[in-house]
Amino acid sequence: MAQQFECTQQDCDFMVRANDENEVIEMVQEHAQNRHGMSMDRNDIEGAIRQS
Repeated sequence: MAQQFECTQQDCDFMVRANDENEVIEMVQEHAQNRHGMSMDRNDIEGAIRQS
């Protein structure tokens, strides 16, 4: 089952979907740092991941 995360920051259309939850988490952390200059905790990301 695929895992999906969508960025909730205003004017950001980043979305990632993958079968591997660890891959999604790594991509979200990289996106948050590079695009928004912030770090995201793994637990926060896990809570926002949706299964599709």
